[in-house]
Amino acid sequence: MELEEVKNIWSTQNKKMPYSIDTAELHRRILAKKAKAVKVTSLSELVNIVVGLGAGTFTLWTNTTSKQHSFFIYCYSVWMFILAILFIAARIRRKSAGRQYERSVHGELQHGLAVAGYQVKLSKLMRWNNIVIGGLILFGLWETAKPWWATVFIIVVFSLGWYVSGIENKYYQRQKRRLEELRDLLNA
Repeated sequence: MELEEVKNIWSTQNKKMPYSIDTAELHRRILAKKAKAVKVTSLSELVNIVVGLGAGTFTLWTNTTSKQHSFFIYCYSVWMFILAILFIAARIRRKSAGRQYERSVHGELQHGLAVAGYQVKLSKLMRWNNIVIGGLILFGLWETAKPWWATVFIIVVFSLGWYVSGIENKYYQRQKRRLEELRDLLNA
């Protein structure tokens, strides 16, 4: 190599930053992660709304038409209707808040982080809600003098639900952490 070629290479290397970020690729990754968070959150909300309305209606109908009425099953029905209404309100609030973010790399990332944070909170809430629902069902079973195996079955089902919801919550926390890592990369 001649001296002039070495000078040209040196000059072009000095003009470039040693570590550059492909902003288009970063933006694509942010949009993909945000879209996944929005999709999962929407599905979670819809499932909880449908289950709340369905379980509330079913238990209200079966408790009303049965020979033995259980106060705790009525409480369970009311609780499920309240949860469904709260999920509908939270869904409307989340969707309207999503319109406030600008459509830039930073705005999309902040929106994705907000949705991921909401999903983590939603997951924790539903995990603790298993205890309330399980308690109301158990008290309803005991009040109507159901067989012991029904109590054991409900305890096993809700224990498994508690375990699986813990795994789900950790998954959503990892998803949020990945978005936070992208934010840190962008802010670096």
